[in-house]
Amino acid sequence: MQGPTRIAYGGRIDAPSAVVAATAAVALMFAATPWLIAPIADRYGVSEGAVGLISVAQVGAFATANFVLPRLLRPTGSILRIAAAALVGLNLLSIIPTAYGALVAIRLLAGFAAGSMTWLAWTDAMQRRKSMSAVAAAGPVAVLIGAPILAALATVGDRALYLLLALATVPAIVLIAPIVGERRRPGTVSKSRSNRVLMGAMWLLTLSGSALFINEALAARDIHGLAPLAASIAFSLNAAGGLIGARLSTRHRHPGWWLASAAVAAWVTVNGPVALFFIGMAWWGFAFWMGVPGVMEMISARSLERSERAGDTQGLMAVGRAFGPAMGGAFVDAGALVALSWVSGVGLAAAGATVIGVKEGRERLPPTDPRTVRRWRV
Repeated sequence: MQGPTRIAYGGRIDAPSAVVAATAAVALMFAATPWLIAPIADRYGVSEGAVGLISVAQVGAFATANFVLPRLLRPTGSILRIAAAALVGLNLLSIIPTAYGALVAIRLLAGFAAGSMTWLAWTDAMQRRKSMSAVAAAGPVAVLIGAPILAALATVGDRALYLLLALATVPAIVLIAPIVGERRRPGTVSKSRSNRVLMGAMWLLTLSGSALFINEALAARDIHGLAPLAASIAFSLNAAGGLIGARLSTRHRHPGWWLASAAVAAWVTVNGPVALFFIGMAWWGFAFWMGVPGVMEMISARSLERSERAGDTQGLMAVGRAFGPAMGGAFVDAGALVALSWVSGVGLAAAGATVIGVKEGRERLPPTDPRTVRRWRV
């Protein structure tokens, strides 16, 4: 995974290699979700909407790890390697079960391991501005490379996909990550009201987006009549847009407007002609990653310590990703993908508008804690 990643970065990575590898592995795990829906439904004899339970369990545990671990542990590279080793084992174990409930339990544990890795990656990213861009770009790079492979393996079955996810996580074990930080203690967190609003916006963003995004493979098949390989091109375009957005995200100061534009992009993937399915997926990835790092920067600037809200923000985003697929699954089982596109579009627009409100209000109203305005450490 590291070779193609370095090529995509132009030969330069501004974050520890293990952190980039861990971020890429977790991104690929979540990118596999849309392609796992049909194979798992066929293998276990459950409805495609019911497969959303796996995502709820997986991402719910992901969120729990991001909320709990910063309060219990000091971030270190050894924890990253342990979590990565656990994720490799759990991905391999996912090949074995014959009972759907057992698979759900295994994916719940996998979500906790992935959440641990993401907490550590974003702890490093929020401490160093150069690392922020590299970590943000790692996920889109992994999905850009992996989407066609995921689509091809989906025709073989879910076992092949889980084997790929296990192999993709191995670099995070063998590479070195000099992660430093302190365990979060009560009373050391900024009371900034803006941060609470921004984290709420990130929750709404992922809730609304994941509800539709996880079902885009179904939209490609049922609405646009696309084969899996053709649909994978749209996911690759989404990742390519995300990569460009992540690398350009530090060059602008208007993340809310980019996030709001993702609402239109998401809506046209279902309601427009097939050409707009591809265009909308590409713009959705670009706009999302043009906006999210900027919001993370806003949260860091309003914190007593730059990384104090890394776990909480990722946790809330994960909660959104946990409940989004459950909501989307209900729409899918009701045959209401068009209605889902409207609900998701409104939610994405509201999240973007919230960030705009906080950003534009900063000039008139400073953060609650004046001490929270700090410069980036590079």
